[in-house]
Amino acid sequence: MRLQAYVLTSLTEIIPAILTDSSDKFRELVHKLEFHTGRIHIDIADGDFVPNKTIKGYNDLREIKSSAQFDVHLMVKRPQEVIKEWFNTQAERFIIHAESDVNLNEIIKDIKERNRKVGLSLNPETYVDKIEQYLNEIDFVQFMTVHPGFQGSNFVNEVVDKISAFHKKYPDIMIMCDGGITSETAPKLVKAGASVLVSGSYIVKSQNFKKAIEELNGAILK
Repeated sequence: MRLQAYVLTSLTEIIPAILTDSSDKFRELVHKLEFHTGRIHIDIADGDFVPNKTIKGYNDLREIKSSAQFDVHLMVKRPQEVIKEWFNTQAERFIIHAESDVNLNEIIKDIKERNRKVGLSLNPETYVDKIEQYLNEIDFVQFMTVHPGFQGSNFVNEVVDKISAFHKKYPDIMIMCDGGITSETAPKLVKAGASVLVSGSYIVKSQNFKKAIEELNGAILK
């Protein structure tokens, strides 16, 4: 069991994200990131639901031994076609897009029956009422604060107001935000009600993972 080199100092959880089409790069990033975080977010894209395409991921995760826990964000058109493969990995939480071509009731039930956690993700243009009927069944809501598919996309400021309105209406539901997380945007999202921030390029493309995470936490604590 590897010792964690970094301990969060704020109440907000910062989760680094991996998005790659290379199995070698995936393994490299997992082994580097696990020294600085207890949880890693894996972005999976099918080239259909979003224009980008990544590794399939489930075989790669099965082959890895890591001290970290894993969230799997399925940016795929038909998540029901791959979810069973993911059940045979150590992934603990799954994020399903409300816009995907799937029976949300069925896939939520499948995930919960395997004692995993599930969140529903909303693209910037998607209205919250699309998922309100499922809020009693899921563990959290993820708001995309960029248009999904690529790391380093532009932050969509309009989503901040949507998060704030959701948090006022549903104060007990955990809010995760994914995309465009920087030292400038992180405080806005936390103020709006987010308690989990998923950061890809700001951390992974930095020269120092530990410093990047500390910068995000420092910005939130100001």
